[in-house]
Amino acid sequence: MMLKHERDLVGDYQKRFLMHIGIGMLAGIPLLGYPIIQLFIRYEENEDVHTQDQAWKDYAGAICGAIIMELIVLAFIAYGILRFVYGN
Repeated sequence: MMLKHERDLVGDYQKRFLMHIGIGMLAGIPLLGYPIIQLFIRYEENEDVHTQDQAWKDYAGAICGAIIMELIVLAFIAYGILRFVYGN
């Protein structure tokens, strides 16, 4: 298992981390991300009240996905700027 965390008491950190990267990537889309983040946080807080499943694992995966999407967006912006400055 590659992804481990010392606070993980159940042993499902890797699975839940990877499972929530997708929602993080959606949350990383500019202008669309804030409502998705708010919805995700409310959902996770509500779920954690009922299941006590350590929601921090889900947040970690979502944050990683958001960072990945932001890097992709920045790459597209940099590409557009370079094309504008240097032409085709």
